[in-house]
Amino acid sequence: MQSIFQKIGNLSLPLITGIVAALIWANIDSASYDRLIYGEIFRGVSLHFLINDVFLVFFFAQMGVEIVRGATPGGNLYPLKNTIGNLFGALGGVLLPAGIFFLLNGFWGLPAYTHGWAVPTATDVAVSLLFAQIIFGIRHPAYTFLLLLAVADDIAGLVIIALFYPTPDQPVQPLWLLLTVVSVVLAFLLRRRRVRRYAFYLLAGIPAWFGLHEAGVHASLALIFVVPFMPHEVDAKHTDKDATLVKFEHDFKPIVDYGLFFFGLGNAGVVFANVSVLTLIIFISLLVGKTAGIFAMVKLIGLFGFRINKKIADTDLLLIGLTAGVGLTVSLFIAEIAYPDHSVAEAAKMGALFSLGNGFIAITAAALLHRGRFARRQTLFAERK
Repeated sequence: MQSIFQKIGNLSLPLITGIVAALIWANIDSASYDRLIYGEIFRGVSLHFLINDVFLVFFFAQMGVEIVRGATPGGNLYPLKNTIGNLFGALGGVLLPAGIFFLLNGFWGLPAYTHGWAVPTATDVAVSLLFAQIIFGIRHPAYTFLLLLAVADDIAGLVIIALFYPTPDQPVQPLWLLLTVVSVVLAFLLRRRRVRRYAFYLLAGIPAWFGLHEAGVHASLALIFVVPFMPHEVDAKHTDKDATLVKFEHDFKPIVDYGLFFFGLGNAGVVFANVSVLTLIIFISLLVGKTAGIFAMVKLIGLFGFRINKKIADTDLLLIGLTAGVGLTVSLFIAEIAYPDHSVAEAAKMGALFSLGNGFIAITAAALLHRGRFARRQTLFAERK
């Protein structure tokens, strides 16, 4: 029974269920959906806030665990210069989609659409990693590559929002970010004193959460600053079951896996609107821009000696780009703040919603190319024959 419970979580079925439920509910009765998700529970706190600003803290913390593990000797990101390729890949996955958006909008679109150039630059970390898990599995270096790339992309997206889409009633206040330094110092002192209970490290992340929130930056990244200080394995090949990082991952993984149902429910409730040329522009920018941008930038930086893990083939890199082309929730958010005109915003959101298809394109391509888990299945099938 426990293995079935774990398998359901590992396959991200709760997330898929939440997305489907949100789409159906929002299109049947959008008023009741909005009341549940955005309605005030108490003193300005909504379910949407609890999902995106509280629950996602632990989701990103689990992502941080994978990054720390990958950066240890023998890990998929070791030596650390391998991460340069990831970071530049993220840069390519931001710049080229924006460039394609401007190009396509110049041919097909309208001047009124220009302000939404950042919509196709986003990658939905949770959903893109779901597709990567299906294609590669979480232990494949391609999964770790996409993980770091997606986190870097998400941070870039937050910077873009802060600089180009500031909220008039909540301007960015960078001084609050100093509280993240407080969390880092606290976590460092805990590690120095050899504190092994992860609860203390979680408490150390509170100043970072508050600082990010007050600065006008997404508070869900708070524990990213703390997780690397949790005592963990000395290398990726030898797991210390008593290590703080391992216990934290073990205890919170099922909470995160099943909590993603609420993430999908709270973020995918898009009302199907009339599709316009803007929808197509955003979809193509995500599909082509992410795939080509990540691939080209990784290859370019490789000429300067910053190479990625040798186990990631060119076809794997293309699949990573396709998977990163799932914009969904972050793209939905940018579309909402980029276009004051509701009808234009809805058309842009449809492009973000259709980007879910990029993940399924990636799965189909992986099966046809026999990459990742599909390569292993093909080998097993051939052996049985």
